[in-house]
Amino acid sequence: MMKFTEPPMRAPQEINSLILQVTQGCTYGKCNFCYTSRGYPFLAVKPEDMEKAAIAQKPFFPSNTPIYLTGANPFVLPNWKLKQYITVLRRHYPNFYRISLQSRIDDIARKSDEELEELARLGLSHLYIGTENGNDEALSLMNKGYTAKDVIEQLKRLDKAGFTYTNFYILGMAGKGKGQESAKATATMFNQVHPQMITSTAITPFEKAPIASMVQNDEFQMPTEREMIEELRTFLSELKIDTFYDGVHYLNPLNYRFRTGDPVQKRKVLEDIDNILATYSETELELLVNRKAKTSL
Repeated sequence: MMKFTEPPMRAPQEINSLILQVTQGCTYGKCNFCYTSRGYPFLAVKPEDMEKAAIAQKPFFPSNTPIYLTGANPFVLPNWKLKQYITVLRRHYPNFYRISLQSRIDDIARKSDEELEELARLGLSHLYIGTENGNDEALSLMNKGYTAKDVIEQLKRLDKAGFTYTNFYILGMAGKGKGQESAKATATMFNQVHPQMITSTAITPFEKAPIASMVQNDEFQMPTEREMIEELRTFLSELKIDTFYDGVHYLNPLNYRFRTGDPVQKRKVLEDIDNILATYSETELELLVNRKAKTSL
């Protein structure tokens, strides 16, 4: 049996899903903010090994369970490989709700429309995608490897193919003084597509990530917590689509979870942000968030 050395990770939203590790490492591995999957060679599980793990979990999950396949970007795998996994899972969980996994934008771009439609039809139909930001300057600075235009193009292809997807947004990714630009650009990007959920974190210079040395060398200036809260406020205000925003994450300066298409919920969140900005000084916000304590993971 193949031995993975990278600890498995899952999206918080998949807490009740059957979790199966299918890849380790990242085929790209060049994002300057990323501290996960570094130093691990990319490996993909053999179908027979995955089947053993799936069988071992059968006593604990119903046949209609949602399934989450772990890894930084397992959607990079060719369709024939992903279909092998689907066949195994359908054999032991014949009524599974859906299969979800993580993907990069360029992983989607490498698949034809027909391949995307086939996977969605077979039940591999939800992707977690590190879109991160709609500001091309921020995407370039963090070496994401694609632009906001690429994001829009590929997410529209997912819409057409029958996928649902969750997108990630990193507050503060453009650096000090660029939050408002990023907020508006990211809202503009998402307003053109149909994410089922948008979840956010905030830029953090983890010791294991290149951004830590970028900060030390003055190649990247960290925004203040106030700036990131103001960025979040503008983003939510400019976001016009009806989706679910899940900002409950330990890296966020503030934590909210609500339906953006509900005007009452949205107004309450924006009013709460305004109240916090009016109540707390910049120093108090820095102390409350205490981001430095989170950088040594």
